[in-house]
Amino acid sequence: MKNWIIGLMLAGSGLLAARPARAQTGEYAAPGFPMLPQRRQPLPAPGPPKLVSPVLPRFWHEPDPERQSAGRNKFFDFVSAQAKFPEAARPTAAQPNALLPTGRLLVSIQVRPDGSVRQPPRVTKRELAQPETAYLPAALHALDAEAQRVLGALRFVRSKAAQDSLLVPIRFIAE
Repeated sequence: MKNWIIGLMLAGSGLLAARPARAQTGEYAAPGFPMLPQRRQPLPAPGPPKLVSPVLPRFWHEPDPERQSAGRNKFFDFVSAQAKFPEAARPTAAQPNALLPTGRLLVSIQVRPDGSVRQPPRVTKRELAQPETAYLPAALHALDAEAQRVLGALRFVRSKAAQDSLLVPIRFIAE
């Protein structure tokens, strides 16, 4: 009996001293399961850097008029600095006589209690220099996408309010 226990101990220590099992190195697949080679995922293509907003105050809740004005100015300074006239809205070589869409978009955003903007912001109204039918649909879509990009990146301070809704005007003027 003693010899049997000693034999088990020696066998167990031999298992510990052996090289790692093939399942640990990825060389082994359980019966019935295919052995798939591990491939590294390609890195995502570099795109434009993601827009990051500073944490802005919820100026519309501010009772002090000076702090409300300072918060509103900070908000509109960020939006006007980030919103650019999109290149896709400019006339192309194929259609050089197309009109540049200029004017104002009214965009509705929903601000969650954690300060993030519920995606995507929704363009509710376009107040353009000409009727919408005078512009290329791709140009109007480019303006909408730029407004959604800038306003979708906004972050506000946390609040106990359930959810706030804002209607933000964005003016696009071609330089």
